[in-house]
Amino acid sequence: MVCVLTLIVASDYKFRLRADDQAVSGNADPFVLLEIGLYGVVALFLFLKFRPGTGIRRTNAITYLAYAYTAVLVCSAFYSPYLALALVRGAQVVVVLSLCRSIARHATLADMHRIAHGFAGLMAGSVLFGLAVPFPQLPTQIGRFTWLYVHPVQAGEMLAVGVVVLAGYVVTYGLDRPGPRWRLPVYLVLLVICGGGLVATQTRGAVIGAIVGVFVVVWTRWRGQRKVEAGVVVAVLLVIFALTSSSAIESFFARGESLQRLSTLNSRTDLWAYAFNLFPEHPLYGFGLTASRGLFLDAIGLGGGHNALVNILIDTGLVGALIWAALLVVILRSASKLAKNTQRPELRVDRGIILAVMLCLLADSVFTQELGAPANVACTWLFVVVAWLNLAARPVESAR
Repeated sequence: MVCVLTLIVASDYKFRLRADDQAVSGNADPFVLLEIGLYGVVALFLFLKFRPGTGIRRTNAITYLAYAYTAVLVCSAFYSPYLALALVRGAQVVVVLSLCRSIARHATLADMHRIAHGFAGLMAGSVLFGLAVPFPQLPTQIGRFTWLYVHPVQAGEMLAVGVVVLAGYVVTYGLDRPGPRWRLPVYLVLLVICGGGLVATQTRGAVIGAIVGVFVVVWTRWRGQRKVEAGVVVAVLLVIFALTSSSAIESFFARGESLQRLSTLNSRTDLWAYAFNLFPEHPLYGFGLTASRGLFLDAIGLGGGHNALVNILIDTGLVGALIWAALLVVILRSASKLAKNTQRPELRVDRGIILAVMLCLLADSVFTQELGAPANVACTWLFVVVAWLNLAARPVESAR
């Protein structure tokens, strides 16, 4: 748990304001060195604690795809126009993969729930810190909640995952599962804190992702007729909320912006059009890891693809995009099968949380590139889910 949270804090918690072009330039300030150092500490710990073996082991498709995805990202770093940044990001992905494999080999399902609980606590603590110690914001972020110097988009994505995880524990409270079990009021209080922080970030994609994730949690909680009944109740509640709060919802999603900005999704459609004009230049292998950050920043003024698929197509081409898509499909397919294991009914909780987190991130990835980029909370959760599914696939005796 400590290693996972360390990588999340190192990657996504910003302790200073920094111009977008400073990152692609390769200039390293003390906080960049701190981020690299924390990844190095985790890598050293994994090496000393779980020394890698030299033998070849049989494994499953999801692990092969995780290795293939990592290999594509690392290889694409060597022909990136921003070599220094790309090599650092490639090394960070290797550390995350190593952590994923160490978890899959040496942890238990109870440890996965400890990671989820630790992440939820970190998110609630971050919201409270942001309320108690407000930091200066850029003019474009005024009125949007965050903490430290984290961009509201990244804060919203992290809180969306936290909301989904906590909603999963609330909805499945009566079901058997391993790991820590807090009292129901604790989960509810943390859910209110994270949910309030999420709405206050005014990150529309993250809010949509959280709604999708919570609906998945409710849908997977029950079976048969009760599942349909629960789905109908949730749908009716959403309709009632939409009808009674239509002006507030419209104001939230409009966020005071002009019709022109809304029609282009804050210049995202212009960026995506530019991306598809660039794509034919290097269709198979892309422009190299982190290339999308610099190319779009120079042409549009926005760093990154602002869409996971667009981002990975530009960085790694069709090869990387197909491997990435295959990994996501296998994750969702493997997670959906967990409840069919009648010998381990506790996997119903794992199934619901895994599916909800992944579909939350997929919904949010329509508007942000994090799921298709390295060294961020979405990338870390992607590999954590890979490890979680490997643990869930163990035989009953091995899991115990």
